[in-house]
Amino acid sequence: MFGSNQARQMDTYTKEASPSQLNTANYGNFLKVSKDKLSVQYVGKGSHSNDVGAIQADRPVPSDVLVYYYEVHVRDAGERGVIAVGFADLHFRLSRQPGWEPNSYGYHADDGNKFHNSGKGEEYGPSFVQGDTVGAGIHLENREIFFTKNGKKLGVAFHSVKATLFPTVGLHSQNEHVEVNFGAKPFQFDIEGMVAEERDQRQQEVLRSTIPGQACHNLVCSYLRHYGYADTLKAFDADAFAQDTGPGQQNGEAFGLEDRKRVRTMLFEGDVEGARGLLVGRRPQLAEPQADGPFLDALFHLSVQQFIELLRKDKVAEAVEHARSSFSAFQGHSEQIDRHLEDVLALLAYKDPFASPMGHLMTTTQRETVADVTNAAMLDASTEGSSASTALGGSGGRGCKSVLELILVQLCRVQAEIRRRNDNKGEIFDLDQHVT
Repeated sequence: MFGSNQARQMDTYTKEASPSQLNTANYGNFLKVSKDKLSVQYVGKGSHSNDVGAIQADRPVPSDVLVYYYEVHVRDAGERGVIAVGFADLHFRLSRQPGWEPNSYGYHADDGNKFHNSGKGEEYGPSFVQGDTVGAGIHLENREIFFTKNGKKLGVAFHSVKATLFPTVGLHSQNEHVEVNFGAKPFQFDIEGMVAEERDQRQQEVLRSTIPGQACHNLVCSYLRHYGYADTLKAFDADAFAQDTGPGQQNGEAFGLEDRKRVRTMLFEGDVEGARGLLVGRRPQLAEPQADGPFLDALFHLSVQQFIELLRKDKVAEAVEHARSSFSAFQGHSEQIDRHLEDVLALLAYKDPFASPMGHLMTTTQRETVADVTNAAMLDASTEGSSASTALGGSGGRGCKSVLELILVQLCRVQAEIRRRNDNKGEIFDLDQHVT
């Protein structure tokens, strides 16, 4: 959506694995687990209260989902039908029913009661017997546990759930036999529909919010102006019947919109010399990079890009000469710059730089990065002592992000803080899902 690579640096993460089978490395007595590790049978007599056989999933409930859900199908209710379905933490005693211990929650077959940290349950739902399918779910953002029976939701059973929990099933009478579905097969309950309905409700709440149309228009205009998209800005303004603020210099900027448009176009076309010539023509002091100057990073990127453009044209000798005459001015300024120079010079070692491990430097995406860094420096040029943000770790002045991007950055930070206050449980906010 946005033209700036550096303005949208999203944290990458690997989604947590979900439970996929029963844990056969550690489970309660009197249990026989199937070879596929998805069904379990009680083979004891269940004569005493401590004869419970409990078993958990191989992994805990993932912390990065909105809702987690699994189902248990009762193949045989056994002699007394005292099966329990629910969740418990890693320290749960496997000779107890889920719900009897701290940090455990259970829905019991014989009476339909719900249990938490007590041997005495509370009324909740109907009992369940042979042929029934019971589901257990956790809404991680709301910290709620709910259960289902034969595809129907029974309502919220527990609130303020905080612990890291494992799907847990308890059996306690002879011949009880259950099969667990962790999602490899379709669920009886429409969990995807439930989640979709909740997302739709949230979206409707957002759509009911009112924002002045001119405010949205101004945000888009500021973004287009920030990155020098002069033609798009004119078309957008004309389409909206808004007054064009013009492409010239604005708000005391050393470089106007038209200048930044020209530089961006040149860089996208590979004309680094032309872009650098425009900059130096307007600001002759930029001819030589200064250690603390606001244009240091931009000049460095331009110098590197000139080297890359020569390689793109297969002018290897000219590229080598350019590196010898230009790169020394930047060496030693920072570890980031030195490392980047090493990566760039490594392109010389390959017959086909495009296919090399550093091939990303030869792409149009690299041109876009250089254009963004240069544009940010041009915006910052009006602020004495400011420093343009760069892809190499610059701290950034006022020109590094547009107002629209700053709003989106703040949105991401707020969402991250909300999740942190929820013990880092719930979906990790992904801006791409909301803006693409």
